[in-house]
Amino acid sequence: MFGDGEEYITPEEAVDTIEEFAGRYPGYRRAHAKGIAFDAEFVPSGIAVPYTVSPHLQKGKVGAVVRFSHSTPSPDPPEWLVPIKGMAVRFSLPDGAFTNLVMANVPVFITKTPEAFVRLLKVMTKGELSWREKWRVLRKDPEFRTVPTLLKQLKPPASFAEETYHALHSYYLVNGQDERQAVRFRWAPVSKEEGSILKTMNDLEEELLARMEDEGVQFRLMIQIGEDGDPVDDPSVRWPEDRQMIDAGILTLKSVREDEAESFVFDPTLEVEGLECSDDPILKYRSPFYAESSGRRFREKRLPGQ
Repeated sequence: MFGDGEEYITPEEAVDTIEEFAGRYPGYRRAHAKGIAFDAEFVPSGIAVPYTVSPHLQKGKVGAVVRFSHSTPSPDPPEWLVPIKGMAVRFSLPDGAFTNLVMANVPVFITKTPEAFVRLLKVMTKGELSWREKWRVLRKDPEFRTVPTLLKQLKPPASFAEETYHALHSYYLVNGQDERQAVRFRWAPVSKEEGSILKTMNDLEEELLARMEDEGVQFRLMIQIGEDGDPVDDPSVRWPEDRQMIDAGILTLKSVREDEAESFVFDPTLEVEGLECSDDPILKYRSPFYAESSGRRFREKRLPGQ
């Protein structure tokens, strides 16, 4: 069981609910269907070395694959009506293994448990309820306390390259002395141009490609160091902003991938030496959910080269 006393929601039911809520698009990801992918390079700063033995956070550069996306399952979304954007990164490790960071341009997840998330979607799909009634449910149910605040703060981004992306979940870094440190990750843009290029672009993908040619695109991997009392199992609660932040390195986009990383499953629960998942129930649920979602997608659409 993943929830706090609630009946366990199977991955199949969760994916079914998303399809009922947002529509079914065979052959596409059940969330973040439209996107653009790049080959990239990550150069660690070495500042994280005292906290972890993870190979991608030491001092040697590693290859990476980066995918930016829109949160909806629609392959042709109205981009300005979908303000939540994603940034998924796969780090290629020296031994042939890899690990992923999956982030969004919001600081928290909208619920604490998978069960509450599915309940939220079911409330939103109830046709007999007006939007005012649905809003009232969101405000009254403590499980949904994060939703109204997030909805009020969301606004269409000017560029994929100007957003700050949050991993939403807590992890543990483990060093050579087996000391564990709770952390949260985020990608922070190295430079901002306040959407100056966007004015002549048709969509965010086109704007990002133009920005790469003009000035390049880089992000800093920032690691927030948790302290006693900071919740590591609740992705709907932010840690205080006064927590120590370390700059773990710089990610540089190199070239666009023609395959759009369509065969990739960016499972954020893949642990490597020096990096462990927390007991966050949403994080733990992602792996079986991704397996169900990608299984349907691969059965529906034969990918190039397969």
